[in-house]
Amino acid sequence: MTDMTGAPHAAKLECTIEALNHEDPNVRWEAARLLGVLRDARAVDPLISALNDLDPDVRRKAALALAKIRDRRAVVALQACSKNDENQVVRWAAAWSLGRFQERKTA
Repeated sequence: MTDMTGAPHAAKLECTIEALNHEDPNVRWEAARLLGVLRDARAVDPLISALNDLDPDVRRKAALALAKIRDRRAVVALQACSKNDENQVVRWAAAWSLGRFQERKTA
């Protein structure tokens, strides 16, 4: 297994986080998706911020990425998104993501 703390991973992570602020929503959407694939806790705060993106697809992908990372810092933001987002699909994605946190609990 590759060491995910290495320099190539860190550079990829940093570039991908920066892409969350790109002017093109398609780039932001893809960045959110990739951060979910990378599953690095350093992406949690930027993804939480992306839950407020103007584009609903970016918000949806940010919620789904947070589900993959499963860092407890995202719970409050996902709860708010699941209740308050203007887009029904984004609300669903946030609620589904919260469910992924529940699945992780052990008895």
